[in-house]
Amino acid sequence: MYLFIRRFLYIALLVSVSTSCQTNPYRQGHELYKINCESCHMEDGSGLAKLIPSLKSSGLFRSTPECLICLIRHGLDKNQLTGQQMPANKRLNDVELANLVNYLRQEYASITIAVTTEEVNACLANCKDEE
Repeated sequence: MYLFIRRFLYIALLVSVSTSCQTNPYRQGHELYKINCESCHMEDGSGLAKLIPSLKSSGLFRSTPECLICLIRHGLDKNQLTGQQMPANKRLNDVELANLVNYLRQEYASITIAVTTEEVNACLANCKDEE
C-alpha cells in the first residue's frame, strides 16, 4: 500500500510540474515570439541593421501597452525609419497576445506589470475605432 501511495504521489507531482510549465505565461510569450517575431527581429531582438528595427533599443515597450498591442494585431504599412512593412498578426487570441506583449515588455524594458486579457480586448476595440 505504501508503495502504491508513493507512486501515485510521484505521478501526481510529475503531472503538476508538466502542467505548470505549459501554462507559464512568460514561457508561452517567448514561444510566441520565436514563432511570430524571431525570423525578422532575430533571436536576441537585434533586428536586421537598417531593414528591421531592433527591439532592444525600442522605446515602444516603455510606453503604454496599447501601441504595442495594436501594432502586433494590425501591423504597419511602412515603418517610418526603415520603410519596411510589418505584417499584421490576426491569428493570436487575446491570451496569446497578452502573453507576447508581457514577454516583450519584460524582456526588452524590464517591465513586470502584466497586461491582462481584458486590457488587450479593450485596446483592440480602440484600435478598431481608430482605423
